[in-house]
Amino acid sequence: MLSPRLRVLALGLAALLSAAAPGYADSIVTSDGIQRHYEIFRSNNAKGPRPAVFLLHGGGSTAAEMRRYTAFDDLAEEAGIVAVYPQGLDKDWNAASGEEDRFLLRLADDLAGMGLVDRRHVYIAGISNGGIMALQMACSHADRIAGIAVIAASLPAGFDCQPQRCLPVIFINGMADRLIGFAKGSSAPGGNVVSVQESLAVFARLEACRMRHSRLLPAPTPPDGTRATVYDYGGCAPGGALASVAISGGTHSWPNARPDVTLPSIQTPPSRAIDANAEIWRFFARHPALP
Repeated sequence: MLSPRLRVLALGLAALLSAAAPGYADSIVTSDGIQRHYEIFRSNNAKGPRPAVFLLHGGGSTAAEMRRYTAFDDLAEEAGIVAVYPQGLDKDWNAASGEEDRFLLRLADDLAGMGLVDRRHVYIAGISNGGIMALQMACSHADRIAGIAVIAASLPAGFDCQPQRCLPVIFINGMADRLIGFAKGSSAPGGNVVSVQESLAVFARLEACRMRHSRLLPAPTPPDGTRATVYDYGGCAPGGALASVAISGGTHSWPNARPDVTLPSIQTPPSRAIDANAEIWRFFARHPALP
C-alpha cells in the first residue's frame, strides 16, 4: 500500500498522465523486488475511480500485443472504464508460482491508490494461458476480484478450486479449439486441462447454479462458419453468477478480435459470431461489486 505522501504524489502523476494521454505504459516493483510492466487505458472523460478490467495475454505474448489484438480500449472508452494489460514474466503466466498473484493484486492496489481504479470493481479476463491465470485468481483471491472471464481456457487437471466466495464467471470457448477440448480434457500450453464442460460443472457446483436457458445468436454476416450459443445459469448462491458462450466452428481465439494481429498459439481468424469485449463487459456490469 502507498504511504500518504506517496499517494498524493501518485495522484498528481496519474492526473498528469491521464491529462496527457488516455493510454500509457508503466511498471511497478513488487514485494518480491521484481520490476513488472503493464499498459493502461483510461478515458480522459472518466472521473474518479472507475471499474477496471485486467486483460491477460496468452503464453508467449505481451501486454502490448493483447492490447492491439482485443482492441478493448474502444470498449473502455465507450463504457467509461479502465483497461489494464499486465505483462507476464517471460511472456507467460505461471499460475502456480504465487509471483503472478502478488503482481496482479499489488497492481490493483497501486492503481486504486492513485485514484484510477475502483477497488470493488476489479475484473480479470484472460485468454489461453492468461485464462488459466484468471481462474487461479478466482479460485485463490475471490475476496479481491469482482469477476472473471475465461476465453479459450479451462481448469488445469487436478487443480483444487476453493473460492473464498461466490463470484461472477463467464467462459467463452470455441468448440473446434485444438488446444482446449470442449467435451474432453486436452493438453494446453503449460499442462493438461479438463474439458470446458467439466470446468463449467465445477463452478456450477461451487456456486450452486443450474443451467436455466440457452439462446442461439444470429450467424455473422457474411457467414464465417461459426455460430455462438449463450448458456445462462440461474439459482446461484449469493454473489455467484455463471454463463458460457460456446462457438461452433470457433477456434483458440478471442471472438471479434482484430484478424490482422497474429499472436503465438492463437488460431486465426477469430470468430465474428459474438463480440467478446461487449459480452464480457455486459456480463460483469450486471452483477454487484465486491461486498
